[in-house]
Amino acid sequence: MKRRQFLGLAAALPVVTTFGGWTLFNHAVSAPRFDNTLFLPGSDGPFAVLAPDAPFTLVAEQGWLPVPGRSETPFLWYRTQVNGADYQNPILLLRTGDELDVTLDNQLDEGTIIHWHGLHVPGREDGHPIHTVDPGDQYEYRFKVTNRGGTYWYHTHAHHRTARQAHQGLASFLLVGDDDNDALNEALDLELGSTDLPLVLQDKRFDRLGHLVYQPNPMQGMMGYLGDEVLVNMTPSARHEVERRIHRLRLLNGSTARIYRLALRADGDAVPFRVIGTDGGLLGSPREVKEAFLSPGERLEVLVDFAAFAGGDRVELHSLEFDPMAGGGMMGRGGMGRGMGGGMGRMMGGAMHDGDPLALLEFVVREGEAVTARVPERLSRIEPIDITDARERDIRLDMAPMQWRINGEVYDPDRVPIEVDANTKEVWVIRNADHSMPHPMHIHGFSFQVLLRSGGPDFVREQAVNDDGLTVADLGWKDTVLLWPGETVRIAIDFTHDYDGDQLYVFHCHNLEHEDNDMMVNVRVRA
Repeated sequence: MKRRQFLGLAAALPVVTTFGGWTLFNHAVSAPRFDNTLFLPGSDGPFAVLAPDAPFTLVAEQGWLPVPGRSETPFLWYRTQVNGADYQNPILLLRTGDELDVTLDNQLDEGTIIHWHGLHVPGREDGHPIHTVDPGDQYEYRFKVTNRGGTYWYHTHAHHRTARQAHQGLASFLLVGDDDNDALNEALDLELGSTDLPLVLQDKRFDRLGHLVYQPNPMQGMMGYLGDEVLVNMTPSARHEVERRIHRLRLLNGSTARIYRLALRADGDAVPFRVIGTDGGLLGSPREVKEAFLSPGERLEVLVDFAAFAGGDRVELHSLEFDPMAGGGMMGRGGMGRGMGGGMGRMMGGAMHDGDPLALLEFVVREGEAVTARVPERLSRIEPIDITDARERDIRLDMAPMQWRINGEVYDPDRVPIEVDANTKEVWVIRNADHSMPHPMHIHGFSFQVLLRSGGPDFVREQAVNDDGLTVADLGWKDTVLLWPGETVRIAIDFTHDYDGDQLYVFHCHNLEHEDNDMMVNVRVRA
């Protein structure tokens, strides 16, 4: 699809009294309207798939996308030209074992840097904020992709500018293939871009001219900046026609702060779906569920079988209502939690607050013969991390006035509060304070396994898929884990690597306003 065709998919944005096609007034909703064809990447243009086989350059720059009926909207993107084709925010397609050789050329009027979210790379290649590149300068990345197959992504990590630059567009997918993924795609006859769909969920704000707006006030900087329009693949109120067969959905929460409680509905009834992968690739086996949370930075891969529906049927992807301040010592929406997360958000200019019901995407089933396929019972093999000799480390999340902290620390580039030895294993016991809010915690450079979840709100405990309290989003290999107020999560991390010398990474909240407000600490892995 050409750039002009893509731009033509945008639609006039609703006023702030609508959200994702829902009409809102005191939590009342009308039937959702899905007006716009979902954008899917083509061979060039925005979000096109690029399988690089030689060095290339990503230029960080400002571009323009028009909103019909309004003036053009400035966006930030990564642009490259490969073999005569022009790409903006390309979806990078790689395989385990590939070498990635890419140069960031910063043509913005401010500093920026790229973080390869979820990839195991040396500290110099990771996009640490201390490596922020000045305007007009370049930064070369060269590393081997050692991760197992899965849905990863890359995005800006500029010091104190991450949230705004990500909100303005500096992010895209990085998909890694391997033998397990090949076997699954072959068994189900899946094809990237048609039955294997990368879907990024992002909430944005636009002004009356159709320009993106990112202007958090101090309260929004502390709680998170929420958009008044949810887009799927940059498409508001999106609809997509599907064949009567299994589809693979690669869901990425690319919002700066919003959490989604994902569920499928057909004529108001719940539609089960199979979760097959999380942040770090495929699970050992599929897990059937009716809903799952997805916090900023997390990925979830699911299979939806549209063969069970007739032509003309409609299946809707929703985010169900929840109270983000539930759990711990907060009083929820009726009290302090509502005041911090919702009422205060509206008072400070937010059209919606986290946890309101949203209609995200409508799938329209095409006429035709159903194609059935058997989902493999085994998808991959995941070896549990051996924690017999692992060191246990306590991590506390709390707040000072207008400041979220990790173990009482806020980010100081010259301090390294967490030091670990290379080629060792640790168990981190992460405790979120009672008087708190949800924090999606992300570690750079390494993946982990979630061992235990306890103390969360009822609606989270009800989603547990085992006796350790894990939800389906906690399974497999992870790089981001969501903690609710008053909740404790235990994770196991294997710091094994073969890089020379000490490696410096960061551990931070992936509510990007929290990150920019210094809810982040350095982590040194000592050689």
